[in-house]
Amino acid sequence: MKRCFVISPIGQEESEIREHADDVMDFIIKPAMKELGYEAYRSDHSHAVGKISDQMFKSILDDDLCIALLTFQNPNVYYELAVAQSAARPVIILALKGTNLPFDIKDMRVVYYDLKPRPLAEGVYKQEIIEKVRFLESEGSDRVVPFAPELSPLSASQQYSTFAHAEDYGSSDIWLEILKESKAKFDLLGISLGRWTKLIGVSDLFKQKAAEGCRIRILIMDAENPTLELILNEKDHKGNIGYTKQAIMEVTEFFNSINAQEELIQIRHIQKTCPHQTMLLNDIRAVIIPYLYSNATFVSPLFDFPRNNALYPVFESEYESLWEEASQKKISM
Repeated sequence: MKRCFVISPIGQEESEIREHADDVMDFIIKPAMKELGYEAYRSDHSHAVGKISDQMFKSILDDDLCIALLTFQNPNVYYELAVAQSAARPVIILALKGTNLPFDIKDMRVVYYDLKPRPLAEGVYKQEIIEKVRFLESEGSDRVVPFAPELSPLSASQQYSTFAHAEDYGSSDIWLEILKESKAKFDLLGISLGRWTKLIGVSDLFKQKAAEGCRIRILIMDAENPTLELILNEKDHKGNIGYTKQAIMEVTEFFNSINAQEELIQIRHIQKTCPHQTMLLNDIRAVIIPYLYSNATFVSPLFDFPRNNALYPVFESEYESLWEEASQKKISM
């Protein structure tokens, strides 16, 4: 499902601002997004652990659409709108009728609304939003900075992000967010991937994404793979062979339980070959963690780069090769 980040004043609970923002969200934005097939949410709707500002910037830069609510003239909202425009993100502006918008904004795609019962019941403003989104979609994916078309959009030239230690990438919720953003494909490879089974709500999320048509493939080591003992450092307690083999069995059982009623997810075991990194590939990005004999995986480096990066097809080809090698064994418990 496509995602729409709503840039909005939030205010304190039970305040006039919060009540107004909730009404606009529930009676105008969400009905429009539901009809268009988007998930609409605000910063305060996210349960991800970490800095709210980091999550906000990520949503603005990565989501399919932004809607900015300029009622109340909140300075944070204007700042976030400027970030979205600098990144050439598709943006629709909402403002209460009578709001005096700055001259350099009022000529943009603005939906002026009120909260009177009749236009809400008739879906007047919902329909305006739908029409503007469909127009944006018809324009294609070319990213142009509205105030300076000659500029390269913020983040457009970013080739990859690097982290000295994988644990610095973010909390466990960032992995759930990557699964949520996946639309057509989600390929995951690792020695055991035991950490994935411990993420809260991940089982239901896997089922949801598969039901939405996202192809999910899980590739882990076979417990009897002769290279398994060679790539693990026994001095590291996380490299203990018995521990790792048990984790492999538990992960297999976890995904088999998801597939108990229906084959939603494909899982295979690497029987002979030796992977050299954990890989996550979806239709938006690749996340790669190389295996280092000197360090456990969570303190190994991590590389995150978009699908249009030249490295993506390199690792995509590697994944396909390992997947084919594992294709002959039927997994059973």
